[in-house]
Amino acid sequence: MILLESGHHMLREALELRLGEDKAEFRERNPVEGMIIADFDDVSYCIKAKDELFTLFFVMHGYESLADFGVEAYLTKTYADCGVNFDFSAQTAEGKTYNFSMTFDLSSVPAVGAEVFTEKISAIKRNVLAAPFFWYFDKIREGATPEKAVQIPFRKDESIYLKKGKEDSMVVVFGVTFSDKNDWVVAEVFLREFADARREPALQTAPAVSFSKSPPGELDGLKVDDSDSVVYISFALFQRHYEGAKADASVSSLCLFRNYLHYHIKCSKAFMHMRMRKRVDDLLQVLNRAKPPAEGAVEKKTWTGRSMN
Repeated sequence: MILLESGHHMLREALELRLGEDKAEFRERNPVEGMIIADFDDVSYCIKAKDELFTLFFVMHGYESLADFGVEAYLTKTYADCGVNFDFSAQTAEGKTYNFSMTFDLSSVPAVGAEVFTEKISAIKRNVLAAPFFWYFDKIREGATPEKAVQIPFRKDESIYLKKGKEDSMVVVFGVTFSDKNDWVVAEVFLREFADARREPALQTAPAVSFSKSPPGELDGLKVDDSDSVVYISFALFQRHYEGAKADASVSSLCLFRNYLHYHIKCSKAFMHMRMRKRVDDLLQVLNRAKPPAEGAVEKKTWTGRSMN
């Protein structure tokens, strides 16, 4: 299965074309007045680049609710070694209001290196969504987790929920809406493979996965959508998943899970449609071969040899 990248390709490309002293001529000849870039989960960016300054505007549904989870402090800490200046006030660019902006100088490569710098900037969406996870990890260590599940409304009609489990475990619940019933048929097969994956010896330490059309017990006390189009997918994480070096990898996988799921649903449907069209073409060829050839007209002649046609 294909794993999606955390960074946005167009953001990475825009930076690679302009970063460094040797790109001064390109920056001068190719200013950017307001390039709009879309991302998964209705996230939108706006780029403005003139001379050495590069400004990236960011907007995401439900961003205001992330303020209580230390998103601003997390972003400031994450990009401290990149020379980035954040403005966390609402701003307007190209007729649209954005949650915050980040500005930096492209004339010299930051100390972290060009590759690390471009990757961190292009992964801004992942880092915004990752902030509540790391905030909750800290609360578990402090023994101060909220009694009810924490809701992260990262899409208009979908949320992620975080809830402390027994002992050192925690549960991450995705409320995923399937507007197309055919998508759910494919997704159910896909999710069953997820749930059964831990039977493999090499995956015994992977998070346990379960799914249900009814809200799980971890969401008791919260107002959630219990319609037939919503499916709740739960991941049980243990200390080995959110401590140390594995924490970043775990959070990155969780932040991309919904996109990963829908990407493979669409790929599966496209593959099935391709096979169906190929099968139809093969059947048409068989039918054409079974069709008897048309008989030619028989020439009639008189007894003297003259043609009567």
